[in-house]
Amino acid sequence: MPYIAPLAIEDTQEAAGDIAWLASATGFTANSMLTLSHRPEIAEAVLGLIRAVVRNPNGTVDPALRWMVAHVTSLSNGCSYCSAHTFKNGADNGVPQDKLDEIWSFETSDLFSDAERAALRVALTGGQCPSYATPEDMAELRRHFNDAQIVEIGAVIALFGFNNRWNALNETDVEPQVTEFLEQNNFRGPKEMRE
Repeated sequence: MPYIAPLAIEDTQEAAGDIAWLASATGFTANSMLTLSHRPEIAEAVLGLIRAVVRNPNGTVDPALRWMVAHVTSLSNGCSYCSAHTFKNGADNGVPQDKLDEIWSFETSDLFSDAERAALRVALTGGQCPSYATPEDMAELRRHFNDAQIVEIGAVIALFGFNNRWNALNETDVEPQVTEFLEQNNFRGPKEMRE
């Protein structure tokens, strides 16, 4: 049960339009945004980052990779809410089920390219606070991505650093539509991934 109850959509005031935009992209209204709407300027700012970072049609990084980076960041931070969302959003944005199932084994699985491994390694190491991405991790990332793409990958990691901390702190409830998707697709959350 969350520590702060989400507002009803009709009570979100200034952020209602942005929340509706996100719901049109995901198929559900995010409890995290309804809760952040207790401070609408914060909800609007976070939704602006979501629009610019992971839902930008003009991004420089393939959307499937963006969502895999978000998923590894969320798994490594132990955020059940964001892990659930990034699993569903990954599937909705082109990540094949077998990659989602093997994502925690990205270093050794043949399903992942060297470029994907480099990005996911930085999501794992750089997503921690403090970051423990090594110069070697960043050099390998640079072998596969240009500056704009590295900025985008870093922005995904940083955005989900905020989202992971906010939702884990508040114990935000996963929405029924997401829970149903997870049950149908054998989702293993952060706790199960570590076992």
